[in-house]
Amino acid sequence: MSTHSYAASKHAVVGLAKNLAAELGQHNIRVNCVSPYVVSTNIGQGLADFTPKVEAILNEVGNLKGTVLKASDVASATLFLASDEATYVSGLNLVVDGRYSVVNSSIVVAVRSSLLHA
Repeated sequence: MSTHSYAASKHAVVGLAKNLAAELGQHNIRVNCVSPYVVSTNIGQGLADFTPKVEAILNEVGNLKGTVLKASDVASATLFLASDEATYVSGLNLVVDGRYSVVNSSIVVAVRSSLLHA
């Protein structure tokens, strides 16, 4: 479950990508977007003791047990969309979440519960 503003902005990006793909396709311009799962990056360096806890939770509740999404995984997906191997791919929202969005909708509850009891 996410906030209304997050859900609205995410749907806006996906909708814009699809609309631009339809509009710009006539000029042979491809438009896609990438929707990654939670990624631990250097942005949270000030939260050094917090980050391992979050990664442990993500590993526990994620669909691909023992695997945590890395920034390089998202970069690889993005590189694929920009490559010649995806020349006929346009209007796609590539979800890079290990199928988490399909099988598990309780991340917010799990994270909140784990952090409150930590």
